[in-house]
Formats: sequence, structure tokens, C-alpha cells
Amino acid sequence: MPRSIGSALLVSLLFVVPLGSQARSQPVLEAERAQPAAKPLDDVAVGQAIDAIGSGPIPLELHDRGGLFSGAGGGYRITIYTPQTWVTHLARQAATVGTALTVADVAPADRAPVLRVLASPSAPTIGASRAQSSAVLRVLVLDEGRRSELLAEHVESFAARHRVILGSARVLNGLEATFHLGAVDVLRGGAGQEFFVRIEGTGYTKDFKIKRKHFDQLPL
Repeated sequence: MPRSIGSALLVSLLFVVPLGSQARSQPVLEAERAQPAAKPLDDVAVGQAIDAIGSGPIPLELHDRGGLFSGAGGGYRITIYTPQTWVTHLARQAATVGTALTVADVAPADRAPVLRVLASPSAPTIGASRAQSSAVLRVLVLDEGRRSELLAEHVESFAARHRVILGSARVLNGLEATFHLGAVDVLRGGAGQEFFVRIEGTGYTKDFKIKRKHFDQLPL
């Protein structure tokens, strides 16, 4: 079944960024050593997530309008999935093309105990130059005090098209990054603790705070 990253994005390029190219900080290593066991979704949990297609929580989506004021475009957009909301998302996508997702259709990678962050670039506003934009270079998770950071376990880059008034469509790179849920819990100091998702780009950096009011959409 083909995957989509959202109706506003058109994927035209995909490649994997080797994890070995990223230096791992001491707080990251400590979090990895200390992370509690987090298991993939079993068949029962996958079935429940599929059944939640009509009533389950939608993924958390946050939009940074700050780019408009920084001269870096329209702002980053992030969509955050837990394993449950990711499977429900896949079921909804299947339904839009008239297919019913089954438990057997859900691959191990889609059941993995990860926090999945889809970070879309800050495209230039209509009529503005390409210079007023920011592609995504890196995605990090930080604790509430922003003293420790967690690098992604896996990163994939995609090219997202954006509209222009004249000429052909242009593209900017975004990232899909996954973080082990156990390491995220250790980093933020346990369940119920707020944290940040940091987007570093070619134009500017933005910290999105994940607040307690967002937790209904993030069943961590």
C-alpha cells in the first residue's frame, strides 16, 4: 500500500541519512543505556489502532508562524505520531483509496516503539524569493529545560513542493525522524513531563514545546 506524508506535500525524493554521520552526545548515550523496555505493538494493539479509524486521536500537528517574522518563509510544520496514531493514520490513508487495512498489512517498522516526527520545511510565502525559506537539516528532542538532547535513531529526507506564482514548482527538503520511546521518556524525566522538538534548518532554528495539553494526541 503506498504511503502519503500528507495532502499538502508531494514526495519526489527519498534517501536515508546514515546515523554514523551524527555525533552522539553524552546525554544521548546515557539515555540510550538507561531507556526502559519499550515493545512494538502486538496484533491486539494494532487491531485496536485500526478500529480507532473513526474515533481515535489525530496526530499532533504544530505550525510555526515565526518564519514570517524571521524572514525565513511561512514557517515549519511538524506532525508527531506515536505507534498507535501512526497505525490509525495508515488505516485512514487506506480507507481514502477504498482499501481496508488489516493487521497483517502492518509491517514491523510501522509497529516499532518510536516517536515519529515529520518536519516540513518553511516554504517562501507566495511571491517571495527562495531566499525567504528554510529547508530542514536536523530534528532533535530536548528535555523541558533544554539541557539534554536526543538524536534520531533513523532519518529520511523528502522533497516537498511549494507553490510559486510563475514558473515550475520548487522543492525544499524536509525530514522524517524517529526516536525510541524509551529514550524519549528517560530524556524528559518520565510520563507527564513536557519536552521540546527542535527543528534546525538552513534559515533558522525553531523549538516546538510539546505541552501537557497535547498529550491527548500523543498517547505515550
